Amino acid sequence: MKKTFALVLAIAVLFTFTACGSSTTKTGLATITSIGSSKDLTAEKDGTAQADTIIASVTVDSAGKLVTVDIESVQAKINFDKDGKVTSDKAVKVPSKTELGEKYGMKKASKIGMEWNEQIAGLEQWLVGKTADQITNMKVKEVEGKKIADEADLMTKVTIGIADYQEVVLKAMASAK
Repeated sequence: MKKTFALVLAIAVLFTFTACGSSTTKTGLATITSIGSSKDLTAEKDGTAQADTIIASVTVDSAGKLVTVDIESVQAKINFDKDGKVTSDKAVKVPSKTELGEKYGMKKASKIGMEWNEQIAGLEQWLVGKTADQITNMKVKEVEGKKIADEADLMTKVTIGIADYQEVVLKAMASAK
C-alpha cells in the first residue's frame, strides 16, 4: 500500500511540475542552397553542376533559446560533357553528408581527425541553449577564406567553416512557430 501511494504521489508531483512548469516551444525549419562549387567545362575535364543544400530543424523555447537543433547537408553533383550531356548516373540517389558518414572522407583532411557528421554534432551540441544573438555573435576567425569557430569549447570539435550553418540555424529560429 505504501509503495502504491508513493508511486501515485510521485506521478502526481511529476504531472504538476510538468503541467505548471512547461514552457511553450516552437519549431522552425530552413534551407539554404548554393551553386558556388560548380565547375566549368575545360578541355581536360567535364563540367560539374553542384548544388549544396543545408537544412536546419530547430525547437526554440519561450526565452528564445535553442532546445534542439538538427543540421544536415547534401552535395548534389552532376557532371556534363562538352555537348552538355549529363555523364552522371541519373538513377543514383544523393545521400546526405550524415548518411555518408565515414564515406564522406573529411576525416583524412581534418586537422582534428573528425568526419563532417562528428563535427556537425559538436556544433549542434554547442548551439543548444543559445539565443539568436549568441549565435550571431559567436567568436569566429578567418582561416583560408572561411569563418571558423573561435570559441574555446568548440575549437577542438569543429574546424569546418560555420557561416552557412549559422545562417541556416538563425533562419530556422526566425521561422519557428
